[in-house]
Amino acid sequence: MTSASVFIMDVSNSSSVENGETLSRYLGQLESTIKTWYGKSVSVQVSHRAGDELILLAEGYSSAFITAFYISRIWKYKHNSPYFGLSFGHIEKSIETIDIEKWIHPIVKQARTANERLKKQKDRESFFFLTDDDEPGIQVLMNGMLSLQHVISTQQTDIQRLVCSLYLIYRKQNAVADILGKSAPTVYSHFKKGHSEQVLKSFQEIVSVLESLQKRTSADLEHRIEVKIKNDLKSQVREVFSL
Repeated sequence: MTSASVFIMDVSNSSSVENGETLSRYLGQLESTIKTWYGKSVSVQVSHRAGDELILLAEGYSSAFITAFYISRIWKYKHNSPYFGLSFGHIEKSIETIDIEKWIHPIVKQARTANERLKKQKDRESFFFLTDDDEPGIQVLMNGMLSLQHVISTQQTDIQRLVCSLYLIYRKQNAVADILGKSAPTVYSHFKKGHSEQVLKSFQEIVSVLESLQKRTSADLEHRIEVKIKNDLKSQVREVFSL
C-alpha cells in the first residue's frame, strides 16, 4: 500500500483568455516545473490534459496540497486563477507504474467531485478536500479553514500578496525586503495589513493535520517536497514573480 494524494486543477474563466495558447503553454511549463520540484526524491505523476486541466498524483498525504498551495501563490494570471479538488488515501499500486491518463481509483473520483463542487460555486474558492476518511470532521475543519483563507487571500492587494508569497518561500522579513528593495518595516506593514500570518498559518496547520494522519500508517516524507519547491523558487525568484 502507498500513501498518496491527488489534485485536479482547473482554471477560472479560461474561455475568456484572449490567447488560449499562452495559457496552454503556461500549464505545460507548470507540468515540467512540478516534475523538477519532485525530481527523484518522491514519486509523482503529473499531466496537463486537454484544455486547462492539470492532474497530479504524488506520494504522501500532503504532497498534492503543498504543491497546489505553492502553485496558487506563484500563479501569473490574476483574472484566471486556478482551483483544486483534492483527495488523499492509500492506493494499491506504486505511483511509478500508474498511467495517470487512464487510472481509475476512488481518490481520483473524490478529487474530481471536489473540483466539480468548486466549479459550481458562484464565488469560487481555491481548494476543497473530499475523502473517505474515517474522521469526516477533520475534512470539514480543513475545508472551513480553506474558506477563511480564501477570503483573506482575495482581499490582499498585489503588494500584500507578493509579500505573503515571498515570505512563504523565505520565512525571513529581511530577505523579502532585500528582494523587493524596500525597508523591513515597510515589508512588515504589508505582511500585517494583508493578514499574511493567518494565510500561512492555515496552510501550515492543514499540512500538519495531513502529516499526522499519514504517520498513523507510514513514514513522513512531505517536508522534502516543500524544501525542494522552496529551493527551486529561490533560484529563479525574480523570473517567477516578474521582479
